[in-house]
Amino acid sequence: DDEYIIIGSANLNQRSLDGGRDTEIAHGSFQPDHINGPNGPARGHIYGFRMSLWYEHFASKYMENMDVFNEPESLACVRLVNKIAQHVWELYTGDEVVELPGHLLPFPVRVLDNGNLVNWNEDGTFPDTSASVKGKKSTILPPILTT
Repeated sequence: DDEYIIIGSANLNQRSLDGGRDTEIAHGSFQPDHINGPNGPARGHIYGFRMSLWYEHFASKYMENMDVFNEPESLACVRLVNKIAQHVWELYTGDEVVELPGHLLPFPVRVLDNGNLVNWNEDGTFPDTSASVKGKKSTILPPILTT
């Protein structure tokens, strides 16, 4: 909503944010003079930072219609972001080596109506690797260390 920004590697859960286990970090910022309200949506530095990041990650090529990105919660914006990510994925996984027009890629799983995850490819690995998309339980480390 461009009122608050969290930057960092910490996940938004108790385990990551309480500082007891994970070594991840996150920073949050808020601008009380730029909040959503009757005069319109927040348009402070947080908004500017998000737009700058999106411009970089989606590549300016896709940003000709900037208005849709002013409402990131809108269905039109979500659909466009998914379309961009899918296009970059197709280029990334294609046979020809090309300069990618952005950095955003979808996570290579599909969520079924019942909530189950299905891999996009048959072997369940990330392209050009043997790394499992869904991960797997360690046969050496206890779950408390890996989950």
